[in-house]
Amino acid sequence: MVKKGFFNNSSPCRVALYIRVSGEEQKMKGLSLEAQQERLEAYARQQGWVIVGIYIDAAKTARKNMHKRSEFQRMLQAVKRDEVDLLLFCRLDRWFRSVADYYKVMEILEAHNCGWKTIDEEYDTSTANGRLYINVKLSIAQNEADICGERIDVVFDSKIAHGTVVSGSAPFGYRVNNEKRLEIVPEDASIVQDAFNYFERTVSKRATVRYIRETYGVNWCEATFRRMLKEKLYTGVYDRGGRYNEHFCPVIITQAQFDRVQQLLERNVRTTPAGRAYIFTSILTCDECSHKLVGYVSRGFYYYRCSQHFQRGRCCHNHSVREDYVEKWLFEHLQEELDRCKLEWKVQAAERQRKLGSNEKAALKNKLTKLKELYVNDLIDIEEYKKDYEIYNAALRQIPDPVQETSPDFSAVERLLQSDFKSIYDTLTREEKRTLWRSVIKEIRVDNENNITGISFG
Repeated sequence: MVKKGFFNNSSPCRVALYIRVSGEEQKMKGLSLEAQQERLEAYARQQGWVIVGIYIDAAKTARKNMHKRSEFQRMLQAVKRDEVDLLLFCRLDRWFRSVADYYKVMEILEAHNCGWKTIDEEYDTSTANGRLYINVKLSIAQNEADICGERIDVVFDSKIAHGTVVSGSAPFGYRVNNEKRLEIVPEDASIVQDAFNYFERTVSKRATVRYIRETYGVNWCEATFRRMLKEKLYTGVYDRGGRYNEHFCPVIITQAQFDRVQQLLERNVRTTPAGRAYIFTSILTCDECSHKLVGYVSRGFYYYRCSQHFQRGRCCHNHSVREDYVEKWLFEHLQEELDRCKLEWKVQAAERQRKLGSNEKAALKNKLTKLKELYVNDLIDIEEYKKDYEIYNAALRQIPDPVQETSPDFSAVERLLQSDFKSIYDTLTREEKRTLWRSVIKEIRVDNENNITGISFG
């Protein structure tokens, strides 16, 4: 569609060529990138027009949102700068397969006095019938794209259900074999396992990337490693785009370790709006009122104080504790605190086991004693004694034996203590230090004299 009056005789028409191809189907129909460009250039030369831009979206489907077609967006920017008089393309479906998108773009073209034309089809927007014809063509093209998409979805569903890949790419540690399935590359898989283990110990993506680079010569960036840590395929599970197969490929990382890593990633919160990261935020707790201590900076040092005292006057905790003091204390006492927590849990578990069912058992044993006294004093006969004796003994047998409790999971802090975490700690950023402590410690209680009165591991 070329509007009358766009160009005058002294100024040649400025045209932008738009070319798009989405895959093998277009190539088979003679609509490859090269074929489209050659035909469009030849047509523009025949008309005596000046080509001011060639915009090519390769491997882009018209079903996608038009904002995802980068060259198409760049062409629209040229239109908005009034650098183009006419958009030229082979067919209408090279441009759009959506009626709604068509009218959105038409508003931009009309606002900047820019027209459009196809070289394989004729359209007329000056009449009602012409505009209706365009709507019908676009609707048909959109319907064809939707049907094609549904067919592709059925094929992909079948591939995923049978453990077949839908592309030639594979996460590090896997490769695509001749049967179009993922198989493990043993050398690479061992690197992935080591990376997950190292990240669990350090809770630092940057430190892990550096370790892998120095140890194996594999140069990942942090963004790549972050995606790897969240890659469910390492557990053998495919879970993308609404498709799921829990036995899609061989396992490199166990589900238990993968879940632990996801918890560590979730704890890696952002810095505060002021741009400062307080290492012990949400961990340090006032021993007097049980509220969290709040961080602040004074003369270059990081401190924590009880806001219930300083802002509300509801607590007697009127001292601030310095951050480096807490760090020093943890390095010196973390092992003994872990040992204390383990022993404390064992003592409490034993006490709970001892008390479990003891009251009920004691009551039944007391009844047996009284039953015996009644029989000895001839207050009941032997038949009554035997009958009640069986009833009370049966009740005793029904009281379950104590069940062995599962010990809390101290594995995270144990792994930390087994490694040379002090030297690693010194290389971490403040955000990474905060994540490290949050991965092993749930709470650190501090009293008004700045004594650390206890630690809870989480």
